[in-house]
Amino acid sequence: MNQKDKVEAFKASCRVYLNEKEALESYHSTNQGDRFMYELMEDDVNFVDDTFEIIEDECGTQAKLIFYMLYVKCESQIELAKKFGLTRRQLQQAVYKWQRQVFPDDD
Repeated sequence: MNQKDKVEAFKASCRVYLNEKEALESYHSTNQGDRFMYELMEDDVNFVDDTFEIIEDECGTQAKLIFYMLYVKCESQIELAKKFGLTRRQLQQAVYKWQRQVFPDDD
Protein backbone atom coordinates (compact mmCIF):
# COMPACT_ATOMS: atom_id res chain seq x y z
CA MET A 1 0.00 0.00 0.00
CA ASN A 2 1.40 3.41 -0.87
CA GLN A 3 1.64 6.36 1.50
CA LYS A 4 -1.38 8.18 0.07
CA ASP A 5 -3.62 5.12 0.53
CA LYS A 6 -2.38 4.62 4.11
CA VAL A 7 -3.09 8.25 4.99
CA GLU A 8 -6.56 8.06 3.42
CA ALA A 9 -7.35 4.86 5.34
CA PHE A 10 -6.27 6.54 8.57
CA LYS A 11 -8.35 9.64 7.83
CA ALA A 12 -11.42 7.53 7.04
CA SER A 13 -11.02 5.59 10.28
CA CYS A 14 -10.56 8.83 12.23
CA ARG A 15 -13.81 10.28 10.86
CA VAL A 16 -15.82 7.47 12.49
CA TYR A 17 -13.53 6.94 15.50
CA LEU A 18 -15.62 8.73 18.13
CA ASN A 19 -18.89 7.17 16.94
CA GLU A 20 -17.33 3.71 16.93
CA LYS A 21 -15.89 4.18 20.42
CA GLU A 22 -19.32 5.20 21.66
CA ALA A 23 -20.95 2.21 19.94
CA LEU A 24 -18.40 -0.15 21.49
CA GLU A 25 -19.08 1.27 24.95
CA SER A 26 -22.81 0.85 24.35
CA TYR A 27 -22.26 -2.73 23.25
CA HIS A 28 -20.25 -3.42 26.42
CA SER A 29 -22.95 -2.00 28.67
CA THR A 30 -25.93 -3.70 26.99
CA ASN A 31 -24.21 -6.72 25.42
CA GLN A 32 -26.64 -6.35 22.50
CA GLY A 33 -25.73 -5.98 18.89
CA ASP A 34 -24.12 -7.71 15.96
CA ARG A 35 -20.90 -9.42 17.07
CA PHE A 36 -19.38 -9.16 13.56
CA MET A 37 -19.98 -5.39 13.46
CA TYR A 38 -18.56 -5.12 16.95
CA GLU A 39 -15.34 -6.84 15.84
CA LEU A 40 -15.02 -4.60 12.78
CA MET A 41 -15.49 -1.46 14.87
CA GLU A 42 -13.06 -2.74 17.48
CA ASP A 43 -10.43 -3.37 14.79
CA ASP A 44 -10.96 0.13 13.40
CA VAL A 45 -10.72 1.80 16.83
CA ASN A 46 -7.61 -0.23 17.64
CA PHE A 47 -6.06 0.80 14.30
CA VAL A 48 -6.58 4.48 15.12
CA ASP A 49 -5.36 4.09 18.71
CA ASP A 50 -2.26 2.18 17.56
CA THR A 51 -1.52 4.76 14.87
CA PHE A 52 -1.82 7.60 17.38
CA GLU A 53 0.67 5.75 19.59
CA ILE A 54 3.09 5.47 16.65
CA ILE A 55 2.61 9.15 15.83
CA GLU A 56 3.43 10.11 19.40
CA ASP A 57 6.49 7.81 19.53
CA GLU A 58 7.86 8.91 16.15
CA CYS A 59 6.83 12.58 16.00
CA GLY A 60 5.90 13.70 19.51
CA THR A 61 2.84 14.63 21.52
CA GLN A 62 2.17 17.83 19.59
CA ALA A 63 1.99 15.87 16.32
CA LYS A 64 -0.45 13.42 17.89
CA LEU A 65 -2.61 16.29 19.12
CA ILE A 66 -2.58 17.99 15.72
CA PHE A 67 -3.52 14.78 13.90
CA TYR A 68 -6.32 14.18 16.42
CA MET A 69 -7.70 17.68 16.02
CA LEU A 70 -7.42 17.58 12.22
CA TYR A 71 -8.75 14.10 11.52
CA VAL A 72 -10.95 13.17 14.49
CA LYS A 73 -12.31 16.56 15.54
CA CYS A 74 -12.25 17.83 11.91
CA GLU A 75 -10.87 21.26 12.80
CA SER A 76 -9.72 23.36 9.89
CA GLN A 77 -6.03 23.86 9.25
CA ILE A 78 -6.47 27.61 9.60
CA GLU A 79 -8.08 27.33 13.06
CA LEU A 80 -5.53 24.79 14.18
CA ALA A 81 -2.57 26.81 12.90
CA LYS A 82 -3.78 29.81 14.92
CA LYS A 83 -4.04 27.70 18.07
CA PHE A 84 -0.44 26.56 17.67
CA GLY A 85 0.94 29.94 16.57
CA LEU A 86 1.74 28.72 13.05
CA THR A 87 0.78 29.73 9.55
CA ARG A 88 -1.44 27.29 7.67
CA ARG A 89 1.50 26.54 5.38
CA GLN A 90 3.79 25.73 8.32
CA LEU A 91 1.14 23.42 9.75
CA GLN A 92 0.64 21.68 6.40
CA GLN A 93 4.39 21.18 5.93
CA ALA A 94 4.66 19.67 9.43
CA VAL A 95 1.72 17.34 8.73
CA TYR A 96 3.30 16.19 5.44
CA LYS A 97 6.61 15.56 7.22
CA TRP A 98 4.92 13.50 9.96
CA GLN A 99 2.87 11.56 7.41
CA ARG A 100 6.08 10.56 5.60
CA GLN A 101 7.52 9.37 8.93
CA VAL A 102 4.49 7.39 10.06
CA PHE A 103 3.12 6.14 6.72
CA PRO A 104 6.11 5.17 4.55
CA ASP A 105 5.64 3.85 1.01
CA ASP A 106 5.89 0.08 0.67
CA ASP A 107 8.48 0.12 -2.10
